[in-house]
Amino acid sequence: MQSERTDAMPAEANDTDVHFLGMMVPHHQQAIDMAAVLLASDVTDPEVRDLAERIRDGQEAENAQMNEWAQQWGIDADMELHSHHIANGMVSPGVYESYAALQGEQLRTRFLELMHFHHQEVIAMTQDEVDGGGYQPLRDMATEMIAVQTAEMAEMERLYGGVPVP
Repeated sequence: MQSERTDAMPAEANDTDVHFLGMMVPHHQQAIDMAAVLLASDVTDPEVRDLAERIRDGQEAENAQMNEWAQQWGIDADMELHSHHIANGMVSPGVYESYAALQGEQLRTRFLELMHFHHQEVIAMTQDEVDGGGYQPLRDMATEMIAVQTAEMAEMERLYGGVPVP
């Protein structure tokens, strides 16, 4: 594999960090977009709306930090390149379009199904960063992501009444 290192990167940062940033930013953006669809809808369940707000707000903050690191490291172009690939847990454009057209209880249910899948599938990629990343602040963020998304998955299971299957 060709190294993705730039001169602007911290000495301890490595290719795992670059790959993680490139895959996680678009992955988070899709979760932000999915939450925004629910929040703009007629779904009234206060617990699901609160969950969607927390997902949106938390992942927007993480994306801002990850984009800042990418810009500082001079890997913005790499980030754009990675954004065209579908990362683990991302839903296809067709599935997303169908989801965005739903309303009411159907949207509430589909949000829990797709977001649970979205979280579940990305945890392995996040664990790869924890285990192999070199930049400690990013590894710390990844560790926190796993904790938060694991807790959110448990909350989704409670709200769904079992393990949601997309």
